Amino acid sequence: MKDTLENFELAIIAGNADASADLADTIVRQGQATADKIFDHLAAAMEEVGSRYETGEYFIPEMLRSAEAVEKAMTVLEPYLFERRHEQAGIIVMGTVKGDIHNIGKNIIVSALRASGYEVHDLGVNVSTEKFINKVKETSADLLLLSAFTTSTKPALLDIIAALESEGMRGEVKVISGGASHSEDFAREIGVDGFATDVKSTLAICRSLTGA
Repeated sequence: MKDTLENFELAIIAGNADASADLADTIVRQGQATADKIFDHLAAAMEEVGSRYETGEYFIPEMLRSAEAVEKAMTVLEPYLFERRHEQAGIIVMGTVKGDIHNIGKNIIVSALRASGYEVHDLGVNVSTEKFINKVKETSADLLLLSAFTTSTKPALLDIIAALESEGMRGEVKVISGGASHSEDFAREIGVDGFATDVKSTLAICRSLTGA
């Protein structure tokens, strides 16, 4: 199983969608890997892809191939993961904020949250403040997760927090922001309830804030 998971991780890094789907099928058939272990390898793969992009070893085409490898693998893995999910843990609205179109990490986290028992409403990328606010109202969400890859998204994050306050909703929903650019100082400046930089930290803060 260890070799299968490691090869699965390598296939995603290489952007080999067919191999990632085949290895995902092997993981399902073996039936031994926990959801946490699978997401650990997914997160490690995407962290490596991001690192190679930052150093100039990878460019947009390589990132897109890795994203496709994740998507194909998740098509196979999601039914398996959902069979092992816990009882309903809470309602989450999530999306990538206005001005940002990164979605690879977000998509992995959405799958991880759903497999952990959360009802997740994924709004996609480049999401307006109004759309976030309306969805939180519609779903009576417990948590609002804001994905933001770069520090240039700070104005969009501040706008969402301000809108929640003006609507009298700030006390009703816990807000978590996340992304590669995040730090404790950045989260404090924005005024969120918590921040996360990967799958593990996202699940931990969600469980902490919902008591799940």
